[in-house]
Amino acid sequence: MERPDFIRRVKFILKFGKALHTVGAPAHTLEGTMQEMCGLFNIKGSIVSLPTAIFSSFSYGDEDITKIERVEPVGVNLGKLSYVDLISREVIEEKISFEEGSRKLDDVLNSADPYGKRIRVLCFVLSAAGFMVLFGGTWGDLLGSILIGLLVGALALAKPIGLVAQLFEAIVAVVAALTTYLLAKLVPGLNIAVVILSTLIIFMPGLFITIAIAEIATQNLTSGTSRLVGGVFILLKLTFGVFIGSKIASWFTFPSINIEFHTIPAWVTIFTLPITALMATVIFKANRSDWIWVTLAGVFGYSCSKMGTHYMGSELGMFFGGACVGAVSNIFARIQNRPSSIFQFPGIILLVPGSVGYRSLSFLFERDVVGGLEMAFTMITLAMALVVGVFLGNIIVKPRRSF
Repeated sequence: MERPDFIRRVKFILKFGKALHTVGAPAHTLEGTMQEMCGLFNIKGSIVSLPTAIFSSFSYGDEDITKIERVEPVGVNLGKLSYVDLISREVIEEKISFEEGSRKLDDVLNSADPYGKRIRVLCFVLSAAGFMVLFGGTWGDLLGSILIGLLVGALALAKPIGLVAQLFEAIVAVVAALTTYLLAKLVPGLNIAVVILSTLIIFMPGLFITIAIAEIATQNLTSGTSRLVGGVFILLKLTFGVFIGSKIASWFTFPSINIEFHTIPAWVTIFTLPITALMATVIFKANRSDWIWVTLAGVFGYSCSKMGTHYMGSELGMFFGGACVGAVSNIFARIQNRPSSIFQFPGIILLVPGSVGYRSLSFLFERDVVGGLEMAFTMITLAMALVVGVFLGNIIVKPRRSF
């Protein structure tokens, strides 16, 4: 291989790795995929992925080329991931040149959010309402979660910078908690904990923590540990924000209205579950054409987990749900010839134990150390059960080759 051709391939591999990192690929997936691409290009390379950087080294004869790419963690973007996968295939199959592939990757990464402001606000409203029904509550709780979900969704449209961006989760939690506690003073029948949890669930780093556990389990210790610490700090900001909001609300007093609300029947979940699962299309920024797969994945994962929990308990139920999602996502990838993440992430989003972590820190803020530690252990156990289940699904149905 001539040196100019070697440099062209290395540049594309680096651009491809940065694109994968930007769209939210876990460390073990990113490293494995880049290594596989190196093998297809007949290049000897070593890749190390961290949440904020990619370290890579490539060999050309006796010469080693080392690169460090600084990247900013953005979050999962299934729409861009689908295009990145397509572009990489076109380059490998020599349908387009390396240079054209790099330009297309730049265009994909610089493309705008596919969903407008109204749809994003609607996502917050429907997610809050849907999760409230899943958690269990009354019709009054449903109305409260819709109102506060609308407020939080409008607030989330802002694009804060600097210190405000670093404290954004805490600010949102303060607003949500303050509004909920004030509503509860007006209407004492509201279930404060359920309403707050359902409106903030979209900010819970459950998937973040689950990916961290998966990275640690695959010996990506540095990446997994740093991601886990990041997820815990997001939970801390949310919990502290709720604590501050409740303290501010205690300063206000006004007459209450005694209204008795009936509990929402269980059969309502049949209608709200698909809508809640559909909202993952906006949360993960999936292509509009993939809405049916995203919805089916969410309903399938939740149903499998519920069935497993009914017969085997919560931990084994989570394990069973993860195994089913892992296996079916690989079947989807093989049949559709697309990334398995399009089915896998929406499939586990309703299972990840972010709410359990929030409850753990809430207990600690209330000085209930035993309860907090118990919930923290439960969160880690459920996350591990989910991760091992997904790994088992990959054994049952072998993953599709990345390319």
